[in-house]
Amino acid sequence: MSEQALKDVKKDIYLLMHKVEEMLELTEDAFTKNKSAALDQAAEIAREIKKREDLLTEKLAKAASAGGEARDILSVPSHIEKSAASIERIMDNMRVKIKEGMLFSDKAIQETGKMITKGKEVLKKSSEALVTGSSQSLSTMKQECDTMIKMSADFATAHEDRLVTGECSPKASSTYLCILYAFEDLASHTKDVLKKFAAK
Repeated sequence: MSEQALKDVKKDIYLLMHKVEEMLELTEDAFTKNKSAALDQAAEIAREIKKREDLLTEKLAKAASAGGEARDILSVPSHIEKSAASIERIMDNMRVKIKEGMLFSDKAIQETGKMITKGKEVLKKSSEALVTGSSQSLSTMKQECDTMIKMSADFATAHEDRLVTGECSPKASSTYLCILYAFEDLASHTKDVLKKFAAK
């Protein structure tokens, strides 16, 4: 793969990551306003990401036979698409919450807000790290992904404690936990992307 072709692919990867970030911003909009209109826009972006992922993977696969960097980052578009799929799971649970007028505890609302903020930060800074290719930035962002995974696990444990004491309804509980686990997966797939770039 020529240097220019590789540059173009990296730009496409950056744009794909930015689209995932956009999905999360729209999901945040739906969450704060308790209206699902923004989720329809996010679903449209998810479809676009799937199409772009197919084209990008095809392009990398053709170049990967010669080995080199294209081979190293062959699975990156797929990991980004999985990040988008994690946000789709958050969106699906948001839709249920909005449609059924489900009430989250103040703590769950606060924690969801923190996860969204962390998710946006991780996606933004990770895509920047991919562009610069700085090993320090890639390493820092892998640690940030681990922080996000730990946040999700800690919030899930705290939530289970609230469920036991009757502060949360069991119905809202499973929806909230599904959202937390999806955030965990989002961080995990983003970390996989960073690892591929750090390994090359």
